[in-house]
Amino acid sequence: MVEAVEQHVKRWHTFFLIFTWAFNMAFASPARDASQPHHTAAVQVVIDSQKAPLSTFLGLGVEFDPYDIPPPPDRWQTILDRVDYARFGFFRVMSGASDYCLGFDQRGPIYVWNQRDPAAQAKLNRLLSILDFAQAHNISVYLGEWSPPRELGITSPDDPRWPRLIADFVHYLVVEKQYSIIGHYIFFNEPNGKWMWPHAAPDFTAWSSGIRRLRQEFDARGLNSIQIAAPDNSGDMNWFARSVQDLAPLFGAWEMHIYATDSEVYDDVVGSELSQASALLVADPLSSHKPRFIAESGLQDGKIDALDQQPRVRTVPYGVIMADYVAEVARAGWMGADAWDLDDAMHESRAGTLKVWGFWDSSPSGDMAVRPWFYTWSLMSRYFPRGGSILRVNAIPETSRFRATATSWISSSSERLASVLLVNDGDHDRKIAVHGFPAGAERLYCYHYFDDDRPANPQGLPIPARVILNDPAKDLVVDMPTQGVVLITNSKP
Repeated sequence: MVEAVEQHVKRWHTFFLIFTWAFNMAFASPARDASQPHHTAAVQVVIDSQKAPLSTFLGLGVEFDPYDIPPPPDRWQTILDRVDYARFGFFRVMSGASDYCLGFDQRGPIYVWNQRDPAAQAKLNRLLSILDFAQAHNISVYLGEWSPPRELGITSPDDPRWPRLIADFVHYLVVEKQYSIIGHYIFFNEPNGKWMWPHAAPDFTAWSSGIRRLRQEFDARGLNSIQIAAPDNSGDMNWFARSVQDLAPLFGAWEMHIYATDSEVYDDVVGSELSQASALLVADPLSSHKPRFIAESGLQDGKIDALDQQPRVRTVPYGVIMADYVAEVARAGWMGADAWDLDDAMHESRAGTLKVWGFWDSSPSGDMAVRPWFYTWSLMSRYFPRGGSILRVNAIPETSRFRATATSWISSSSERLASVLLVNDGDHDRKIAVHGFPAGAERLYCYHYFDDDRPANPQGLPIPARVILNDPAKDLVVDMPTQGVVLITNSKP
């Protein structure tokens, strides 16, 4: 055992030497203007591979719901090609009970899958097409429903008919359709929000009653492996705390929504909030065995509340700040984040306009152009993959508006792979010296995301800014430009 430990330490020492030079070379890019002002003191980014990893990552996810405005076949294929490129670790897929249930008769619910009417099956087929893709690509699905289906006469989560509908639907998907990628269910989107209770105040007791009934309905159908992911709260840590106290044995995954202001990201408020949630989870004796992730991720500043639109998704800074957001999630020991959302055409607002939050717009008036923040989100998804270990990273000295995180994983071909993410969303360039990254490879792939420097292929997808040949004999300290992201990995594009 001692010999094995010594060999392990020697390997990590070798990795330290290799990556120190590699990072120096990466940041010495002549594409940036060295005359710009910067701090002369280097920030030492030290990756501590001697300590236990912070988490095993779920990867990055995306909200991928049945479309309100279904794209034509050619655009649908383009969407799937882009999703395939991103290698998402999971999908959050939300719909409504009226997508699969037409109502009730004297015998009970009338389910779409028992009908022969193609028009009635259209909404369900939109959902099934997403699940088909997830199944073919082995992407985990967190399935759920937005709210009690009022169009079916169900107005409260404690109405026992709703858990029955859900359990029958999940049984159909998992047992009859054999979708093995469905492992978790989300009961009621943002149940703490007044906006989800149009005729009443948020009612924790009614919601928890529905949760308990859903667990019973799942178990009665032999769906013991389907876990409930919750509480799906947006803000309101009291709702989260009460969920831990009252419902922990019923939940198989912990998740919440965080829409942060820019300053909250800059000041690590996102990480602090997640650390607070982790402290609450100590009361759940099984919490260390349960996934914990952000089920909706986005930024508040610039949002048009009346239309539920975020025009800043069209801008480069949105991608920088969201990369910083992800780094905070990883550094807080949480296991993933789900982007809100994939495509503007998925959701229409109550005003009849599209909810502009996506990576692109596939609606008839949209041009399908890839927006800047898909660049960073897809890169992080590809190179901070599901199953990777999130490593402990220290910046010395601690520096505001700069974040670093790293991961390592073993590929399907037993190759050790690794990535580091560096985010500088400050107002000046920085010198960076990276030490101790656990990877050994002849070639490293360096990606840049800056306003004037983010190389892409003709499809608008990221390509490396440069390929670096390792030379462990060299050791340099170099500059990282302002307002941007650099990702370096030894995983091939």
